[in-house]
Amino acid sequence: MFASKKALLFLANGSEETEVVVPIDVLRRAGIKVTVASIDGSRDALKCAQDTVIVPDISISEVSTDDVYDVVIVPGGEKGAAAMAKNPAVGNLLQQHYSKGKLVAAICAGPLVFQAHKIGIKNATVTAYPECQKELKTDYNIVDQPVHHCELKTNDGEQHMLTSQGPGTAFAFALKIVEILDGSSKVKKIREDMLL
Repeated sequence: MFASKKALLFLANGSEETEVVVPIDVLRRAGIKVTVASIDGSRDALKCAQDTVIVPDISISEVSTDDVYDVVIVPGGEKGAAAMAKNPAVGNLLQQHYSKGKLVAAICAGPLVFQAHKIGIKNATVTAYPECQKELKTDYNIVDQPVHHCELKTNDGEQHMLTSQGPGTAFAFALKIVEILDGSSKVKKIREDMLL
């Protein structure tokens, strides 16, 4: 029997709740084990951008450097993304997974977190919330697409980044993660079940 795929999703005060809840829901429907990690150092409930309260599964301090996830997900939300951009543990986990060829995925203002932690700098093509694109242009090629998958071949192997534009693209973002990890037949089933 195959081991279940694993996802790590970061959560902060000010994260955009749609970009948190939709990926959790869609990935869990696909049989992917999703762990929600608070970047605030505790398992206390966090208040999202629109005042929705979410309780994380673990604190980021509980994530071992030996833990390997198939995807690490960065939701947007201006305040949440700003906190993640300043958090060294977030940067370490992103760099660790990106360098191992694992998928790193960010939505809305989330690509600013990639930029702050030097993920794919100067090589990658990304999309993001329109207001964030100007700042990202200094380090990335920008595409105006709802969801964009960038595969880079380097001397160290392949790196994979997935980026998306915002709350309205959260389903497409989550379904693309499922497609990359588990294939299009799983996506078709989820679309049917969720009436998408």
